Amino acid sequence: MAEIKSLRTSFIRYILPCIVLCIIGGVLIESLSIYLQDWYRAKYETVYAYSDISSLIFKSGAEPDNIWVYYIFRYAKIILIPLWAAACLWFAASGFYRREIRKPVDTLTKASEKILSDDLDFTVECDSENELGKLCSSFETMRQNLYSSNYKLWKSLEERKRLNSAFSHDLRTPITVLKGYMELIEQFDGKLSPDKQADILSKMSGQIDRLENYTEKMSSLHKLEDIIPDVNSITFGNICDQLEENSRLLCGEGKFSFASEGDSSTSVCTDMELVMQVFLNLVSNALRYADSRVECTASVSETEMAIVVSDDGKGFSEEAIRKAWQPFYRAGNDNDKEHFGLELYICKLLCRKNGGDIMIENNENGGGKVTAKFSVKNIGI
Repeated sequence: MAEIKSLRTSFIRYILPCIVLCIIGGVLIESLSIYLQDWYRAKYETVYAYSDISSLIFKSGAEPDNIWVYYIFRYAKIILIPLWAAACLWFAASGFYRREIRKPVDTLTKASEKILSDDLDFTVECDSENELGKLCSSFETMRQNLYSSNYKLWKSLEERKRLNSAFSHDLRTPITVLKGYMELIEQFDGKLSPDKQADILSKMSGQIDRLENYTEKMSSLHKLEDIIPDVNSITFGNICDQLEENSRLLCGEGKFSFASEGDSSTSVCTDMELVMQVFLNLVSNALRYADSRVECTASVSETEMAIVVSDDGKGFSEEAIRKAWQPFYRAGNDNDKEHFGLELYICKLLCRKNGGDIMIENNENGGGKVTAKFSVKNIGI
C-alpha cells in the first residue's frame, strides 16, 4: 500500500514556494519603485533636503506638472506588494485545492448521492495519496460491505419467496387428493359400505397428517436446502400402492396408468413424504402438458429406486431441457399463472436430499419424460 501523504505536508509544499515568491516579488517591486523614483529625480534635477516627499526642493522653484507620476512611483508599492502576496496565496490555495482536495471531495459527493439513491453498483476510485484518498478507500470498503449486505438480504428475500412459492404449490396436490376423496363420497351419496367409508376416512386422515407434517417441516425452514429427510424403512410394494392411489385421484382413471418393476418386498430406506412430493409434482407437471395420457413406471434395484413419469404432449424444448432446473423458469408459451416454474427445481433438490437425482428428456414417440431416482440405502443426511 502506498505511503499516505498528509494534507499538512502537502499544504506546506504549496505555501513555502508561495512565501518565497511573495518575498521575491516584494523585493522586486520595492527595487522597481526606488529605480523609478531615482529616474524621476534625475530627469527633473530634484534634490532632497529630507527623505520625506513633502520636503522635496526643486531647483526651478516650482513643482513639475506631472509630480503625480512621482507619487505613483513612490506609493504604488504599498498596494502592489499586498496584491502580489494575495495573488501568490490565491494561486497556491487554488493549486492545493485542485490537486489535493477537489477530486476526492467530488468522488465522495457522487458516491454519497448514489448510495442515497440505493445505487451501489459503482466503484469509488481516487488516486489521491492523502487523508482524503484514504477516506475514499474507506468509502469504497463501506460500499462493498453495503453491497454485500444488500445482496445477502436480496438472496434471503428471494429464497423466502421461493420457499413460500414452493410451500403454496406443494399444498395444492394433497388438497386436490382430498377433494378427490370428497367427490368420491358425494358420488355414492351415502351408499358406501361402512368398511369403504372407514377406508376412505383413513386415507383422508393420512393425507391430513401428511399436510400437517409437511407444514410443520416447511415452517421451520429458512430455505429449501435446509430440508433434512426423515428416513424410514418401507417396502417397495407399499410405496407403489401409495403412489398409484394418490396419482389416480389426481389424474383420474382414464388418463393415468401405473406399472411397477421389481420385488415388492424390497426394503427402501427413504423419506416417503419427500418421495411422494417429488412424484406428485412430476405427475402434476405431466398432467398440465399431456394431451390425453400420463404414464408412470416405478422400479427398484439393490441400490436405487427409479420413478419414470411421461406424457404424450409436445415434450420439452431444447431451452427447457437446459433451463428446467432453474427456479421460477417457465416455458415461453406457459401462461398458467398458478404455475411458478418450481416443480422440477424442487424435485431435483428433494431427489438429491434422498441420495438420488433427476433427469429429463423426450420420448421417442413425442412427449416429455422425467426420471427421478432415489437411494434405497440409509444415506444418513
